Amino acid sequence: MGLSWHNWSMRRRHVSLSPVVDRAIESQVKLGRYKDFSAAIQDAAWNYFIGPESPFEEYGVTPVQVERAYAKVAAEIKRERRGGKLEAWNP
Repeated sequence: MGLSWHNWSMRRRHVSLSPVVDRAIESQVKLGRYKDFSAAIQDAAWNYFIGPESPFEEYGVTPVQVERAYAKVAAEIKRERRGGKLEAWNP
């Protein structure tokens, strides 16, 4: 069998969505977050049924730990800026 652009491991399904869900997914596609409607549904289903509940779990941290680390780095940058240790970056 020759090469084809089709991914034969994928199955086509026809589903009915409530108008609210349909609009929410379509808006994500329009914003450019997903290539198409199918990709958005695939990602949502994967994350709901299979994937981690949050990206933080994947790295073994909690949202509180991430926020605490961010606050620490932001405070350090602010101190360095006030102390004149940082120069403005001009591309």
